[in-house]
Amino acid sequence: MSPRPYGGVTADRRRADRRAALLEAALDLLAEEGVRGTSLRAVCAHAGLNPRYFYESFTDLDALLAEVHDRIVAEIAEAAARGVAAAGPDAGLRATVRSAAMAALDTGRADPRKIRVMLVEATASPVLRARQHAARRDYTRRVIEYARTFSDIPPGADARVHFIATMLVAGWNENLIAWLDGELQTTLSGLADMFADAAEALATHAAARPR
Repeated sequence: MSPRPYGGVTADRRRADRRAALLEAALDLLAEEGVRGTSLRAVCAHAGLNPRYFYESFTDLDALLAEVHDRIVAEIAEAAARGVAAAGPDAGLRATVRSAAMAALDTGRADPRKIRVMLVEATASPVLRARQHAARRDYTRRVIEYARTFSDIPPGADARVHFIATMLVAGWNENLIAWLDGELQTTLSGLADMFADAAEALATHAAARPR
């Protein structure tokens, strides 16, 4: 039997709300205080919850931080996929990449905390750093898949394509960090343009016959 509602809200709904509050509190603290300032006690205080409620949703702090990070990664990937779809099947490589980049950047513009946590703060935690590396490998795989869709990659060029895709993903991350820190002076639209230009140039190089 399901527990009776309390104040018109079921126990499951209250549990889900507490879980969401912990995730939001962790995102806030990671973006504002960094990993060192994101303790279990600090998260609970920020969420306005007794620490005993923490363990109904998460085994430990690392599990909470990992979910925060993984949700951001999934959200960015889904936004980029929507951008690819929005470009349409007849769009060229540059237009498709720009649409995907702009969709991902719009997600970051809507909530800048997410980009900072995924790219900057995650490096300070061994758990998040491992997940960050896994996310970059996944993004690299996606780039390779798109490259093969748009370009005629010659046989025997797999290593070169992987190398170039890795450079593109890593360069995108580093330039986003530079933009967040104010070192790269441009607009979001300008970032999308530069990324699309780089992707097109690298794809053209990857498709060329080896010397």
